[in-house]
Amino acid sequence: MTNGTTPKGIGIIGYGGFGEFLHKSWSEMEEVRVVSVCDADIRRAPGGEIKFHSCVADILQDPAVDIISIATPPASHKDIAIEAMRAGKHVLIEKPLALSEKDALEVKRVADETGRVATVDFVLRHNPIVGLLDEIVSSEVFGKLRRVDLRNYAMQDTVPEGHWFWDPAVSGRIFLEHGVHFFDLASSVIKAKAVEVCSMGVDRKPGMEDRVFAAVKYENGVVGTYWHSFSRPRELETTTFHFAFDLGEIEMIGWIPLELDIWGWTNESGLTKLEELLGEGQVVADPMDLQKAHSSEFTYEVEYDINTVVEMEEPKLDVYAECARDIMSDLVKAIDNPSYDMLVTIDDAVESVRTAEMATRAAHPNG
Repeated sequence: MTNGTTPKGIGIIGYGGFGEFLHKSWSEMEEVRVVSVCDADIRRAPGGEIKFHSCVADILQDPAVDIISIATPPASHKDIAIEAMRAGKHVLIEKPLALSEKDALEVKRVADETGRVATVDFVLRHNPIVGLLDEIVSSEVFGKLRRVDLRNYAMQDTVPEGHWFWDPAVSGRIFLEHGVHFFDLASSVIKAKAVEVCSMGVDRKPGMEDRVFAAVKYENGVVGTYWHSFSRPRELETTTFHFAFDLGEIEMIGWIPLELDIWGWTNESGLTKLEELLGEGQVVADPMDLQKAHSSEFTYEVEYDINTVVEMEEPKLDVYAECARDIMSDLVKAIDNPSYDMLVTIDDAVESVRTAEMATRAAHPNG
């Protein structure tokens, strides 16, 4: 319990492997408790004191449920979210918010109309490594950010042939089903919206597009490139997100980021900022002769050469679970305090869908 209040009841719709993971993660929280789940497969009923429903309408009428977690395939997100909010529930929606900007805006409209809190499970935003990256970018330790580059080589084991992932009517294709995570992260760090997108895709065989690439130009001139493939063996899965500045680069490693590789030139105030963020003694900084460094239209005074690696000690799934708890905690704070500023807003979710839809349409102009 929090401040002596009754924990808020969570109902999970979609109780597959990920729904179970969320349930386990939230079971460690005091301010919420999972009270009800819903799934079309009765074999997934968790048992115990948890109520089980096979019909969405039934869980939405459960008076013990305050928050609905929507962990179903993407095509259903919009309708379930709207039904839930109109039934008086707050909603946490798995990405993407919807399969089109139009539908995403409809979810936002209903949230405003009903006064319910709605957000999307963008776990990357709650990762401490991402928080560090955002601070470094915002403070311009290495000058202006110029480019971001995502390379996501995902495993194919979890999405075998015949999985709904490959059906555009259900998933919206890779940029919408998966790419929204990284479009959202990029726009939040860049602090700008996408204005121009070009993209392409490659089919493993007809109807099974497993490799996509997009280039995005942002309002402030930053350029982002995004590669996703779902074709590797599990053992060779890798994700890296590269950030290039006027005077250095940062490589963020891991689908659930666990490492930052940082190098570049900075000045005394930049070094102080890094030490403030990472801790004194954690920054490897070699002194240089004070000099002027020119990059594009800027001239910087630099005096330190930075080469530092930041690593999280916790296992990936533990970090993932902690992020899931942070997201739920953020939602609860917004429910309890209407003036609270959430880390991920419904507007952020809409923007990620807008960018992903632009990329999808550029690769598939005929639908």
